Amino acid sequence: MRCQTILVTGASGLLGYALTNRLRREADVLPLGFRHAAPETRILDLADPGALAVLDDLRWDALVHCAAFRSPDYCEQHREAARHLNAIVPARLAELARRRGARMIHVSTDYVFPGTQPPYREDDPCRPVNYYGVTKREAECGVAAAYPEAVILRIGALYGAPDVHMGSPLLEEALRALWAPPPVEVDDRVMRYPLFVEDVAEVAAFLLGRDDAGGVVHCGAPLGVTRLGWARLVAGYLGAGSDGLVPTANRSALSALRPLNSQLAVDRLRAMGGPLPRGADGVLPGVLAGCGDWIRSLHGKVTAK
Repeated sequence: MRCQTILVTGASGLLGYALTNRLRREADVLPLGFRHAAPETRILDLADPGALAVLDDLRWDALVHCAAFRSPDYCEQHREAARHLNAIVPARLAELARRRGARMIHVSTDYVFPGTQPPYREDDPCRPVNYYGVTKREAECGVAAAYPEAVILRIGALYGAPDVHMGSPLLEEALRALWAPPPVEVDDRVMRYPLFVEDVAEVAAFLLGRDDAGGVVHCGAPLGVTRLGWARLVAGYLGAGSDGLVPTANRSALSALRPLNSQLAVDRLRAMGGPLPRGADGVLPGVLAGCGDWIRSLHGKVTAK
């Protein structure tokens, strides 16, 4: 990697935090966050009109842009705010990066696809089924137009090892379902491919060091599970029972549709010789074994209510 100073937005989130830790092995990192920022993270609201001027005054020669509203239901209900942060800000950041000749990775999502004909390759048609996906697709187009050399990195659902600064929502969701009084209805229709955040950070580090990485790159895991399958997987590695989990009888009250199966093919990443993300079955046992204190703390909070 030839970058000297890397700007990471969304550094107070699960992925941004992992990226900050990984990229610090090879370069200086300027982490930016908004809420619940970890130590050494600079607080900056990217939705603020003056935020881009602040960034333009800083010294950096690479940018990894993670900040976004990621909840499809939030985006469905707060469309103006979602479009501004998810679509307009990335295009403006791409223009900043282009002007200074900085490398850029814009983190996008598998939700730009409709989920009807997986696996999806980089050049497959994008037809998002919810407004979150619409904003992320608009961002992809805006970034590509402003800075064709930028990398657009599409990823799926994330999990990671929780620590003192943040949790891991995908893990927490499964644990809460396991601890709730049965029967607990959990979705068994929508297929996701959980990605370990540290694997995504390795891919980003690899791409920052490539001169030929511009354009769309998929970063997808090989193991697909529904939310019910995920909860059962977590239960199995913890030695916990999951008999109280049952498939959801009707579509949930969530306001945003989800693509049924938006699996990402990793042909381009493989062809470049990049690090391929692992399936959760190869990573999750170690993650759970290493976060026993967090699990016990969460269990105490849940059962105390």
